[in-house]
Amino acid sequence: MLYKVSAPVVRGGTLTVQGRYLGGPASATIKMGATFDGNGGFDLPAGAIQTWTPNEITFTVPSDLPAGSGYIFITVGNSKSNGLPYSIGQ
Repeated sequence: MLYKVSAPVVRGGTLTVQGRYLGGPASATIKMGATFDGNGGFDLPAGAIQTWTPNEITFTVPSDLPAGSGYIFITVGNSKSNGLPYSIGQ
């Protein structure tokens, strides 16, 4: 379950997602750029992860992520979190 995404950042900046039951990098994936219902988007590359705990994930926003807004989801095993909106500046 996600409950907070840090303030808008630019590509190459740091984004933090907070929640519960976020798993870990070996058992979960982060999808960015999805629609509100979880369709589309792409998986965040593992190399972008800075820290990952069961309650917080910090990562570098990829330089090729399109500017604008979208939704972020965390999938742990077969369970997809709720989505939260985020915004990436130019």
